[in-house]
Amino acid sequence: MIYYAKSSQKDGTRETVREHLQAVETLARIYGKAFDAEIPADLCGLFHDFGKYSAAFQKVLQGTQTGVDHATGGAAFLYLYQVGKKQTGKNAYRPVIEAVAAHHTHLISQEDLAGMLETVLRSENPVTTLSGKQAALCGMKDYQQAGQAFQKDFPDFRFPPAKSLAPQLPFIGQEDAMLYTRMLFSCLTDADYTASANDPPAEGPPLDVSSALKNLYAHCEALRVGSKADPVLNQFRNRLFDRCGQAGEQEGGLFTLTAPTGTGKTLALLHFALRHCQYTGKRRIIVVLPFLSLIEQSARIYRQILPQVLEDHSQSRLPEEMREHAARWDQPFLITTSVRFFESLFSDHPSDCRKLHNLAGSVILFDEAQSLPVSLLTPTLKTMKALCNRYGCSVVFSTATQPDYTGLREITWPASELLPEHRDFYQALRRTSVRWELDTPIPLEEIAERMAEQQNVCAIVNLRAHARKLYYTLSERCPGEELFLLSTDLCPAHRTAVIQAIHQRQKERLPCRVVSTQCIEAGVDLDFDCLYRALAPLEAIIQAAGRCNRNGRASCGEICVFVPEEDRLYPDAHYENGATIVRAMAIQHPIDIHDPENIRRYYQQLFGAFRGDRRSRALEKAIAERDFPAVAQTYRLIDQRGIQILVPYEGQKELYEKLRTEALKTGLTKALLKQAATLMVTCYDRELAEQVCEPLYLAGAGRPETRESPCYVVLSGQESCYDEKMGFCPPEKQDLQNSIW
Repeated sequence: MIYYAKSSQKDGTRETVREHLQAVETLARIYGKAFDAEIPADLCGLFHDFGKYSAAFQKVLQGTQTGVDHATGGAAFLYLYQVGKKQTGKNAYRPVIEAVAAHHTHLISQEDLAGMLETVLRSENPVTTLSGKQAALCGMKDYQQAGQAFQKDFPDFRFPPAKSLAPQLPFIGQEDAMLYTRMLFSCLTDADYTASANDPPAEGPPLDVSSALKNLYAHCEALRVGSKADPVLNQFRNRLFDRCGQAGEQEGGLFTLTAPTGTGKTLALLHFALRHCQYTGKRRIIVVLPFLSLIEQSARIYRQILPQVLEDHSQSRLPEEMREHAARWDQPFLITTSVRFFESLFSDHPSDCRKLHNLAGSVILFDEAQSLPVSLLTPTLKTMKALCNRYGCSVVFSTATQPDYTGLREITWPASELLPEHRDFYQALRRTSVRWELDTPIPLEEIAERMAEQQNVCAIVNLRAHARKLYYTLSERCPGEELFLLSTDLCPAHRTAVIQAIHQRQKERLPCRVVSTQCIEAGVDLDFDCLYRALAPLEAIIQAAGRCNRNGRASCGEICVFVPEEDRLYPDAHYENGATIVRAMAIQHPIDIHDPENIRRYYQQLFGAFRGDRRSRALEKAIAERDFPAVAQTYRLIDQRGIQILVPYEGQKELYEKLRTEALKTGLTKALLKQAATLMVTCYDRELAEQVCEPLYLAGAGRPETRESPCYVVLSGQESCYDEKMGFCPPEKQDLQNSIW
């Protein structure tokens, strides 16, 4: 009997199971070689579709049967061999079994699979697997017949000894072990997808380090010639750039880069990465950023230096030929978000994990590293260490407020600092002075009065409600063209336009007053003479200070840290805890934000006081139990409880109307959601949103399904709920004095 893997092609040809297994085996082995896992990756590819050696699956191809699970067959056959050879205790085949069982569904641990695998091996009756489908192979007779068919197709195959499957280094913790399974899963799913594609994508070109360095040096020289920044600041920027380049010529591992804001870390990091690739032979550079605004800004810079920069994030609009590369992360230079990077590392799904094997042998640059939530830090840092130790990566954590991770429990952090003399930079580049007004809460009306008397000023507050109130109060005192609001009530396209308008006014030295939430703090290249910052965690205050006297034009920028006279002050408990530590430190001794020792003391107290929260405890439990789905569900960088609203921003009105019409007519698709990302805002008040919005539904067969998506769109006739200055602002909440927003 000939066993087929696919239905007939248009030309009448049919791929056999043998041909498909060979193709996937070859690719998986190549992918696994990047981290010395050729043999287990080969085994994954060879057995992933073992269940297709069955009458049930052949009937699926003939169209006479449906609902057949062929993935469980390979996992069960490998499990049978492992148990029969008494290799259970060594778990030699465990990651292979987990990867094979999951390649069409999601990862489940061998411990949770065992009962079902044993059932399908011994039962002569149909068995429903964890996928909800019927197992293609049931009972020893089926497995013996499938094994004979496999042996006929692969007569030279012999099971490799257990020791050849084991990684060269022992696992250090469950995070390390789970990542190894995900990496094999990545090799398998990418090989399967690629081998099954009618037009498989070519691998991305190799990184041309010499040309990139040449372009980088030319770009930096042009910046030096045209710079109007303070000469002393430029000297330190040049020094940082040179120092990072020199530091690139060392062996790989964990690194930190600690330097003040405005010292050119973006280009300095690239210098390190290119020189490090040149020295160590690493194959690609991956830049990970916490905010989309940072990606847009950084991508513009990198594209002037590198011929091809691939962006992979929710708002990237890639041409068709680049989408597969984004799914695989096979390009030499990639920029992505923290959400996409970290959540993929902890995911249990094929499409998320597919790209992970291409992390091996990469230089990974984390800019604004302080943005990682403390409840996720311990498993995250353990996983970063595993990327360096087992997968040949070099990882750099870069920020002006470098966290002292030694304060965390259960973690050692042997990172090398790329700029050991960073204290000199902080002391020499004091561009701001901070006034701590923490004794008595200050009404936002008073802050508005002070801002009205200044020409180039910004106030950053912790809550959108405070931003609205302060903006509303200030608008009664200042001309509209001089006043701007920035918050996540503005959709990303709107925020980008506002930032460009602010930048232009500053360039022309026109009066400019900005009220903002934290969305302005990281990477937004604006420069104010004076800045007001509501009391916040120290890293937020220092990041905000980076928007004040950024280019050293004034003798010293002025920063005022104050406590708003409001009932609610902080967005969540962790944020409040950081602010409370800052307040306590300021009472004990004046805080010098330019002294890294103050930053170190702050993080020691912050991490030392953290005893876990509901999320960290749930994640710790899921990891200890090797529960892949629970880990994926718990590991979330962003609170996803809010609903997404497609808003009628006037600057993109034509796109909004097109997307709204399409979404209501045919339902939401992944492609439509990606297009709509720049016109989305998040609302945490569902009752309020439902007054002016209607739900969108997932796309079905040519029309919307009955299942709601987490997205809404503004009702026809309610377009006034999106204001050209204040963003999403329903009429019922435009009484800003009493607003809960």
